[in-house]
Amino acid sequence: MWRVLERMAIGDSTTAEIDRLLDVAGQVEGHTICALGDAAAWPVQGLVRHFRAEIEDRINAYRSDRRLVAVAAAE
Repeated sequence: MWRVLERMAIGDSTTAEIDRLLDVAGQVEGHTICALGDAAAWPVQGLVRHFRAEIEDRINAYRSDRRLVAVAAAE
């Protein structure tokens, strides 16, 4: 989860990873004997629940900027 969140923070991920991240967090939550599993899953779930649109905007902006740079480099 941490690696995906790090990539999302800089916009270097895909929007499909948001659902994958939620799936992993849901699998961790309540399925471990260690309370730290829940402690890791809940902030991720809350982040996506409350800020999904902002996360998607950041990813899409990064990906569109990266395409522009690739096109300019090819010319």
